[in-house]
Parts: sequence; structure tokens; C-alpha cells
Amino acid sequence: MGWLQDIFSVPGNNSTEVERIRYARAYILEMIGGYLMPDLSRNLIHLRWLLKLVDFKAVGEFIWGSVVLATLYRKMYKATPQK
Repeated sequence: MGWLQDIFSVPGNNSTEVERIRYARAYILEMIGGYLMPDLSRNLIHLRWLLKLVDFKAVGEFIWGSVVLATLYRKMYKATPQK
């Protein structure tokens, strides 16, 4: 996650559209991997989330709330001791 912050710094006022789009993708990826669906180390992001950002215009059409809840429930299930 630190790599994203180091490589994709906040774009300035004179940045190009490509730079702003790259920053937005990196920011969304950081939000997904760091806050919404982190792994145990909180520094890795699963490849499936990166693939969702290929078509940047379609990202807004995804239902992220249900995905976050499903990830939370899966992690809670794995943390529960099985009898």
C-alpha cells in the first residue's frame, strides 16, 4: 500500500487527465485494499480488485456495499471456531 502512495502522489493543478485518472485508480485501489477489504497484513491487494478498475467508467456501477458485507461475513466465518 505504501508503494501506491509513493508512486501516485496527489496531482497538481497543471496535471494531465491521464495523471488524474491514474491517481483516482490508485486512490480507489487503496480504499478497497486498505480499508474496505484488507488482508491480514493490510499491505496487499487481491488481484480481483485491481481487475475491477480496468474499465474506469464501470466502477461506479458496481454494488460495493454488498461486496464489502460479503467479505466481512466471510472473514467472520473463518475467524469463528468450528465444532
